[in-house]
Amino acid sequence: MFRILSLDGGGLRGAFGAGFLAALERRVVPANGKPLAAHFDLLAGTSTGGILACGLASGLTAQRLVQFYREQGPEIFHAREPFRPRTSVRPLYPLASRLFWQKTGMPMDELFRARYCPFHLADAFVTAFGDRTLGELDAARLIVPAVNLSRGRIHLFRTGHLPGGRGCQRELKLVDLLVAATAAPTYFPHKVIDGEAYCDGGVWANNPTVLAVAEAVALTSGAAGLEDAAHDRRSDYEKAVDVTGIEVLSLGTGRATYSLSPPGADAGSLYWARHIADVMGHSMQQGTELPAEFFLGDRLMGVNFDLPDVTWRLDAADKLEALFDLGEAAAAEVGDEAIARFFPAASAAV
Repeated sequence: MFRILSLDGGGLRGAFGAGFLAALERRVVPANGKPLAAHFDLLAGTSTGGILACGLASGLTAQRLVQFYREQGPEIFHAREPFRPRTSVRPLYPLASRLFWQKTGMPMDELFRARYCPFHLADAFVTAFGDRTLGELDAARLIVPAVNLSRGRIHLFRTGHLPGGRGCQRELKLVDLLVAATAAPTYFPHKVIDGEAYCDGGVWANNPTVLAVAEAVALTSGAAGLEDAAHDRRSDYEKAVDVTGIEVLSLGTGRATYSLSPPGADAGSLYWARHIADVMGHSMQQGTELPAEFFLGDRLMGVNFDLPDVTWRLDAADKLEALFDLGEAAAAEVGDEAIARFFPAASAAV
């Protein structure tokens, strides 16, 4: 059986997954001495899920990752100084900003810059990963999705697990990888690596389960990687693909519901500026989860929770402890099943 740990994007709500994994860790590791990552054939993480995946692949414990979110989360999402234009319109900016907020519900500052400073993000990753590079992760297979804005193509940061180490940027520091992979548009600026700009993979693969399954097929069949196959008409994926030997533990970052009633018979940019991100985000999430459920069936174990209300935002540092508790509660509820399915070497002793 090929076992995958898939970790969704979702900002500080990744604390749910950290709490869940820490609870499992307390049961699994004493049973056989193996770290969590050693029980999976592939780790896949998007955005905040990439932090967890890189952490586990680097040998960090899940409890250490809980500590990372607790200590660094509020620093990462630290409010920036108010934006002030350097032109003659500066005296009018406060009034214009208030009017813009009243009309759109959005801070006017975000028209001119990202909401948060990237330096806090990079500093936080340095505390956890130092100068470690992608090529040094030889104890676990890893993929982290991003977008190469310069080339207009999706991108997977990966360890050297494909034949010939294909697609592995071995010298890339994990700090730079994660700054790129968590550069969510409007929240953080894009990251430039080797002259090319990258942003958060959550804009196309917030749930990386399907990507991880495709990577598993590539790994076991010797086919091209997913992003290469998409641009190669001679793809090895023309062969029959068998996913019956793949099992996935997928950890979410909260389920949100939405209902939208556009005003009147028409709606323009001013209306959609407030809602398009939610509509696209929810729809994309469903669009990735449904195929995974269809192809994997009961070989997909999804663990998630319902978001109580709109205050549980991606940057809500005040919800961290509640998120850890929800992860612990989920582990108490489904931990026996998860251990039996994904940690069989430890399940007999637990």
